[in-house]
Amino acid sequence: MGHSTRRNHHVNGAANDTAPRAADTDRFQLAQVLGDAAAQGQLPMSEYEARLAKAYAAQTYDELDVLRADLPGSSVCPHRGGDCKPAPSTLLLAIMSAFERRGRWNVPKRLTTFSLWGGGIVDLRYADFTSPDVEIKAYSIMGGQTILLPPEVNVDIRGHGVMGGFDQQVEGDGTPGAPTIKIRGFSLWGGVGIKRKRRKRRSSEVN
Repeated sequence: MGHSTRRNHHVNGAANDTAPRAADTDRFQLAQVLGDAAAQGQLPMSEYEARLAKAYAAQTYDELDVLRADLPGSSVCPHRGGDCKPAPSTLLLAIMSAFERRGRWNVPKRLTTFSLWGGGIVDLRYADFTSPDVEIKAYSIMGGQTILLPPEVNVDIRGHGVMGGFDQQVEGDGTPGAPTIKIRGFSLWGGVGIKRKRRKRRSSEVN
């Protein structure tokens, strides 16, 4: 019985090794499809987050296609492979004013935020990632800003606060294969808040 179990595991492993391998672009494309389905009410938020984590961890096209099979008009991934095309680098400024990025938007590979006597919010929970690695350089001088992270992303923080605050860690761990957010920068008489926060549930999903 034990020999049979090991043999089947070996055969299944060999099959997975020969299956077409999915690329980052395929995972990001499916993540956007799942985001659309959640926005249109086709997926409860809990189901969306569960599928999203599986999509980022998927290694083959078969694994990706299973996650989209029951979504209207989206049974098979239309594009296979290809290089990632990150959104253009972005600069967000708040000089005696404020900046805000929320909802659905394309996250670039490099994002710089700067607040001087101002404030800002960067909310990544509903955004579409375009690169497996994202670098955010956050600077606050006599101002403050907050970066909101979804549950599944991985985080690497290295910032400094001088007469101010710069969060050094967030609660929770990311999931395998999900984008890695590298946050760098400093605050002077200001603050950079970094928080992992769950997405809001619809009223119909709350008991």
